[in-house]
Amino acid sequence: MNRMDGMTGMTGYYSAPTNWVWALIGFLVVTGISIALVNWLLRKILKVERKKLFAPSSNYVNGRHEKVDGYFRWGGAGIALFAYFASIEHGPTIPLVVIMAIGAIQELYTAYMEKRHSDNPNDYKYTLLQLLTGGVIVITCLFAFFPDFVELML
Repeated sequence: MNRMDGMTGMTGYYSAPTNWVWALIGFLVVTGISIALVNWLLRKILKVERKKLFAPSSNYVNGRHEKVDGYFRWGGAGIALFAYFASIEHGPTIPLVVIMAIGAIQELYTAYMEKRHSDNPNDYKYTLLQLLTGGVIVITCLFAFFPDFVELML
């Protein structure tokens, strides 16, 4: 009896290409390790203290910085969500660009506040270099692990 209903007889139904998963894992691992090593090196060179990851008190210079950063986070999330729904048929390009632009503006504001109010004069330099090198590492690894990324985005 040759049945073609259900899962029997459908050999290709559940077989999806999974080679992109390994590229994604490689991208995440290499990018994460590279950014961590470069940040460690920058902290040693500039003699900047490491900020605690989940302790907001060590990430802000003053109350105004914390308040404006909250505006960036919630406003950025709203703008990114709007950009996603406004460009849903055009692909992921616009929301990704919006998220990256808001993140860059947020980091530039952090560098500005660190330059004006931080005790260590190298804090803002570290923030700017971290933004620049992190962006270069992410873009480089993106094109290394996903060579046809430009075609996908456009």
